[in-house]
Amino acid sequence: MKSLFVVVSLVLTAPAFAQTPPAPKTPKVYKPFVYETPCQLETGGSIYEDLCKVIETREPGGALRTRNIFSNKWKLTIKGRFDKEKGYMTWDSHNNYEYKWEYKSAGTGWTYVMPGVLLENVSWD
Repeated sequence: MKSLFVVVSLVLTAPAFAQTPPAPKTPKVYKPFVYETPCQLETGGSIYEDLCKVIETREPGGALRTRNIFSNKWKLTIKGRFDKEKGYMTWDSHNNYEYKWEYKSAGTGWTYVMPGVLLENVSWD
């Protein structure tokens, strides 16, 4: 019994050692890259042209993270993001829901970024 009392008193009176707190995690900062590029809208066999504004963010390794495309002339917004489980997902203000869309080449320098909308000089990666 006496030895139990000694052990308990040693534990309770032992000096506390300071522990260093864990280093705070710095949030990832994704700097946007903004540019303008020609775009086309295909409807009913006609092609309409505009100059679209594109805002991209990329992972530190360079892979595409998000891409937002805006056309004031057509009042169209296209938002793309990479989802680890689903792949590249696209939302647009015309359909107003998110769907899986893989970019498709439409000839020299043009790419379909959603059904009926082409952008010049954008890449999938």
